[in-house]
Amino acid sequence: MLPIVPSFSQKVANSIKAMNLLHRPMSSKAAQPIYELRTYNLVPKEVGNFMALSKEKFHLRTGHSVLLGYWTTELGGLNQVVHLWQYDSYAHRAGVRAKLGGDQEWQAEYFQKILPWLQHQDNLTLESLIDPVENSTEGGTYEIWQLGIGPNNADWKISLLELAKTLQGDQTQLCGAFSSVFGPMGSAVLIWRHQDLDSAPKLQDNLFKSSKGQQFMTNVMTRQSKILAPTPFSPWK
Repeated sequence: MLPIVPSFSQKVANSIKAMNLLHRPMSSKAAQPIYELRTYNLVPKEVGNFMALSKEKFHLRTGHSVLLGYWTTELGGLNQVVHLWQYDSYAHRAGVRAKLGGDQEWQAEYFQKILPWLQHQDNLTLESLIDPVENSTEGGTYEIWQLGIGPNNADWKISLLELAKTLQGDQTQLCGAFSSVFGPMGSAVLIWRHQDLDSAPKLQDNLFKSSKGQQFMTNVMTRQSKILAPTPFSPWK
């Protein structure tokens, strides 16, 4: 049994308790980290060059802020990388971006080189509903869900965490649960880690067969799933 399973009930309870504090004055809340999910679509013939240069030079970027995960999309997208970053605040993120703009080594040895290899870039910022769970054991396969929540579910964050609790098991671990801030509004992002890729389809099967899952999904307007493979330089393995 994975370590997350026995403690997840308490994580859900703590997260729900934290949500109930949202109506307190701002001065009474401790500052919470913000997260940024980035997706890059690459020029197909340059994917190899992009990955080789990233493996060699990406430490120049991670010296500026915390990288949680960096993946290639294996199913649900092609020629695509997805990465998740953590910042102390929006002001911290702005400061990091400014420093990167002035970092000549980063610019010359990496950033300016990859620009012709990018077809499209997208990002959204997130607030976390649970403490993200790092897994540094090699061999995992990740799955990301991006769900657009409909207008008739005011308590969807609590419902989502309760649903996620029922979907975990020996082969599948919830590593992150987030709600969007800037980007698509009213969206949920879940990041799962599977021990075995062939066990991954069971997660969605359990979702749509369970009464909690069926009830929750009736008010989900858009849904997308991707299978992700961690890169050699990804902290989450």
